[in-house]
Amino acid sequence: MHLTIKIPERDLRDVMPSERELAQAAGEGVRDCIRQHLTDRSQHTEPNRHGLPHSGYWHKAANTVKINAVSGSVATISIGAEDDNPKSPGQGVALHYYGGVVYPTGGRKALAIPISPEVARDNPRTVNAITGGIALVWPKNSGHGFLKDENTNELLWLLIPKATIKADPTVLPTDDKMCDAAMDMIYSYIDSKGGAAS
Repeated sequence: MHLTIKIPERDLRDVMPSERELAQAAGEGVRDCIRQHLTDRSQHTEPNRHGLPHSGYWHKAANTVKINAVSGSVATISIGAEDDNPKSPGQGVALHYYGGVVYPTGGRKALAIPISPEVARDNPRTVNAITGGIALVWPKNSGHGFLKDENTNELLWLLIPKATIKADPTVLPTDDKMCDAAMDMIYSYIDSKGGAAS
């Protein structure tokens, strides 16, 4: 996910040596604001809505926020690893923010959603390779199936053909918060250079 922030120049040129430094300072403010926002999202420790432990996704995403480019008076902030692997840290932030549909990849026919805390962070194929005791259950005329433990009959994963993610604008700070963070960093930069903004 990429955000491009353009800060109004106002009358800061008199105390700022260049547009690039203005954009760099603004970018640093926005970067830090997004990092803190995502870190705050990861602070709760209670189980998720399915009763499963949290994966630390938002904390990992916070660690991927960086200034991707500075050009003229524009700084571009990126979130997520630079590769296209959907399991890389921070990938999917845009999906949570804008919403969308997730489909199986890699030749799979269904998404496996853990429903047991015992397998919350495990891959069904890995677990099956180790234990060899996972069975597929797909009820007739049903749009979903399950993977269960053959020994205990406990349902471990829900299998669905696709997942719809609702748009969540709270994934990122508000535009006002990001703009305030950018301006605060610009003024801090000016103060550090001995200038005074009026």
